[in-house]
Formats: sequence, structure tokens, C-alpha cells
Amino acid sequence: MTTYRWNTSAAAEAFDAGAPAIHPFYVDVQDKILTLLAANGSAPKCVVDLGGGSGRLLERVLERFPQSQAVLVDQSPAFLAIAERKLARFGQRVSFVEKRLQSDWPAELPQTPDALVSMSAIHHLEPEEKQSLYARCYDALASGGQFVNGDEFRPESDAEYLAMLKAWSKQKDPELAAGRIPASFRPVFEAWHDRNITHFGEPKHSGDDCHETVAAQETYLRAAGFRDVDLAWQTELWGILFGQR
Repeated sequence: MTTYRWNTSAAAEAFDAGAPAIHPFYVDVQDKILTLLAANGSAPKCVVDLGGGSGRLLERVLERFPQSQAVLVDQSPAFLAIAERKLARFGQRVSFVEKRLQSDWPAELPQTPDALVSMSAIHHLEPEEKQSLYARCYDALASGGQFVNGDEFRPESDAEYLAMLKAWSKQKDPELAAGRIPASFRPVFEAWHDRNITHFGEPKHSGDDCHETVAAQETYLRAAGFRDVDLAWQTELWGILFGQR
């Protein structure tokens, strides 16, 4: 298994500080996730953020839906420490679960969620792990509940995929120069470039960027039992997959 890079406080803190510059559509994806959560006309009672990291998305969920409860699930103690500080103002409305997405995190939930969200996390799972996760998500959700995943999805073409990765890699340079991404994040970028571009096409393992196509993951969601599976939004490597229990 690849060593989990976000278990260090320095990497977690640098990502939290620079996330909107590291991810070129960070705010757009969050905006669209919030819109989807509100689409049925009522606020979700309980939202679980899978791989929620430092709590940036869940902070916006709790602000947007002041009656909602929330749970942040993440395996990184470093990220959870940041999230606990960031979300402390919401008091008992939010709780935290330190679990890998591959493990039995539903057993730790304080109540049955009617919304599961995720952002830039599930693509780190191998295909079999994604399929198992989606089955676990379906079983965990209340009837009629929503699953919303804002993540990275590769195109079918290797040439197009590599071009997208290279374009994203280049975007970091002006952001680093302007200080919008902390300089301490540079080693993470270098390791990402080595894994994904220098060694493009080599086998990926759990914890790496195990990108798959939208079509593949739509198939996984339907096989898990989800209905109304749809690609709600997409641009370049980023998209939002939706399903309903």
C-alpha cells in the first residue's frame, strides 16, 4: 500500500491553505454540490463527507443548511485535527470519524444519513475498492438519500488524459509564485508529477491517483443499486457524479 501522504501535519496544513489554488475548480465543485443537496427543496437532515479532509466542504454545508447535522470521515489524524478546529463553532452539529473509506465507517455514524458527499477523495481507491465503497454507501443511506461525488475522472484516451495531467501540473507554477499555494507544498507536487506523469501508464495502487472514467463509475453506482445515476457537471479532469438510493 502507498504511504498515506496526508498523515503529516505539514502537507495537510499546506493543502488546506492552498486548496482553492491547487484545485482549479475547487469552489465551482463545492457550489454545485451544495446546489444538488438543495435540489429536492428541503435541507438534508444528516450529511456525511467521505474523505472530508480539513473540513472545507463540510464547513460550507453547515453554513448553507443551518438545521443539518454532519459527520466528517477521514483516515488522516492531521486533517482531522484541522477540521476539528475549523468546525468547532458548529458545536454538536458535527462529529468526526477516523476511518479509511475502505473500512466499516457506517458502523461509526451517529445516525442514518440522507446525504453522502465526497470531494477529491474517492479517486484514490482502486477499482475494487470503489465498487465496495459504493455498495457500502448505498446500504448506509436512508431511502431516497443522495450520493454526490465531486472528483477527478480520466477520459478514455490515454493521450487526452496525459495532456490533461500535464496542463494541471503547469497551473501550479504561477500559483506558487504568487504565494497562493504555500511553498511547503512543492514536494507534494513533485511526488505527484513523478507518479502521474513521469511514470504515466504504470500500475497504480490504493492511495495513488487511481483515475477511472465516468462511464466506469456510473456502472459501479448502478451495480450498487443507485438510481438516477447522472454526471451532473464536468470540465477537464473534474466532474460530479450523482446517485439516489
